[in-house]
Amino acid sequence: PVMEAWMEKGLGNPFYTACADGDLYFKIRNKLELMETMMKEIEIREKKRMAERLEEKAEAALAAAEREAQFKEEVKAEDAEKASA
Repeated sequence: PVMEAWMEKGLGNPFYTACADGDLYFKIRNKLELMETMMKEIEIREKKRMAERLEEKAEAALAAAEREAQFKEEVKAEDAEKASA
């Protein structure tokens, strides 16, 4: 009603074009909002995957460091054994 009166009386144009444009605008806006939501969900999912990968890399690096430390201790023990023998 408001748009009809404004278009016909104020602008002298048929109101149905404005209504169609308004409908199109709101339909596209809703689709854009859905796309934004979907993109945010994808970003969150990717950040979680990246965090999991980084956590796995950190665990692997920690395990490698522990193996290296253990190896060094074994080498020192062998060297001490050889020196005392």
